Amino acid sequence: MECLKQRIADPTLLRLISRFLKSGILEEGVYFETDQGTPQGGVLSPVLANVYLHYALDLWFENEVLPQLTGFARLIRYADDFVVCFENKDEARAFGDELRRQMGKFGLTISERIE
Repeated sequence: MECLKQRIADPTLLRLISRFLKSGILEEGVYFETDQGTPQGGVLSPVLANVYLHYALDLWFENEVLPQLTGFARLIRYADDFVVCFENKDEARAFGDELRRQMGKFGLTISERIE
């Protein structure tokens, strides 16, 4: 919620989002309580992912990672999916280790898929 408070000034909207995140889910007629997170496929999921990853990933990549690189690199992100392209293979490998640490700071994990 702290990331949202930096981007959203309306306290009513912040309360509504907080309630949505704690509202629980209904699966096959059975109600399940939730205390955090947004339901998979929920209408707010892409919006919240974009706000959160702006701080957890985008700013970090732009301000911390890019200035240290010798080769070209690009981060491409759509909602909670992203691809990072590197010119230098060694920098790409080093980035993978740093990425896991950075995501861990925000309570996130990554699903590794190298293609």
